Amino acid sequence: MLSSGKKQKKSNKEEILLGIIKDIFWMAIRYAHGRNTYAPHVVRGCYKTLKRLYPDFKLKPDRTITAPTPRDLNSPFVLREDYLDDLFREDAND
Repeated sequence: MLSSGKKQKKSNKEEILLGIIKDIFWMAIRYAHGRNTYAPHVVRGCYKTLKRLYPDFKLKPDRTITAPTPRDLNSPFVLREDYLDDLFREDAND
């Protein structure tokens, strides 16, 4: 059994790590948004895991992340899932 001091350290450590995630997650979203690579899939999976572990986790609003235009999607090699703007809508609906 952990002493209360060790529990506090773990909680503090977890808060610090969550703060780090919040500080850098926006960069991951910007990098992956609209890319036709594995990056959007990884970022989307990480977001879903964060929301499962921390239901109160919220993305910082980002004006640069917008929905794709029909022209953006006018290629057989571009997938809607490559765009991550829907994560912000999910976050707003929570």
